[in-house]
Amino acid sequence: MNLSNFLTITRIVVIPIIVICIYLKSPIFGWTAFVLFCLASITDYFDGYLARIRDEVTNFGTFLDPIADKLLVAAVLLILTSKGVIADWDTIPALIILLREITVSGLREYLAGIKISVPVSRIAKLKNFITIMCFSVINIV
Repeated sequence: MNLSNFLTITRIVVIPIIVICIYLKSPIFGWTAFVLFCLASITDYFDGYLARIRDEVTNFGTFLDPIADKLLVAAVLLILTSKGVIADWDTIPALIILLREITVSGLREYLAGIKISVPVSRIAKLKNFITIMCFSVINIV
């Protein structure tokens, strides 16, 4: 266990709290969800950065980090859909995002099984950042 893995696990642990806060109707809970979501999103950057600069990259962290990202995005996407914040035709892009996350995870798992490594590209990191920022804005509005 190192700091990077702790940040990743914390990101997973905070997901149910974010979901509950989004589900509750009080504005204070909405802002709490927003702040927690932003903090969880920031840890996505720092866990990998710290692991690399401190030379603490582990198989556990490499495995768990993308799962934590996808759980965070999927949980917020599903709760916003269930609350009707994302509704009607807006569910189509939401569904595409969710299907893409599942497909990429499955593909990475398959390729890892046949010993092919697919490192995360800068464009993938940018996509993740934009997705997370969009969800943050949707949560406020």
